[in-house]
Amino acid sequence: MNWYLVTVRPNKRDSFLKQLDFAIEKNQLAEIFLSKISPTVPMYKDMVLMEVSNLKSAPTHLREIEHFQRIESRALSPETSGAVSGEMIKREMLQII
Repeated sequence: MNWYLVTVRPNKRDSFLKQLDFAIEKNQLAEIFLSKISPTVPMYKDMVLMEVSNLKSAPTHLREIEHFQRIESRALSPETSGAVSGEMIKREMLQII
């Protein structure tokens, strides 16, 4: 499975995530949207990192959710997805301490 960055309208990430959870449950989309992370890095405050099983159908469902803007067409590398999610930053901080 691959991780993609999803961009939402400014300051609407929490609202988007609530609506996404509702849509996943209502429309049984758990097989497409496997997991999601709200990045802790400030420059990604209007983005969601999503693990998607089927990139062809994902945009169709995401367009129906308020505040959705776009999904990147290329999957992120494991290193990039770790950095975006803040996990790499947390690991580096633990190594420093």
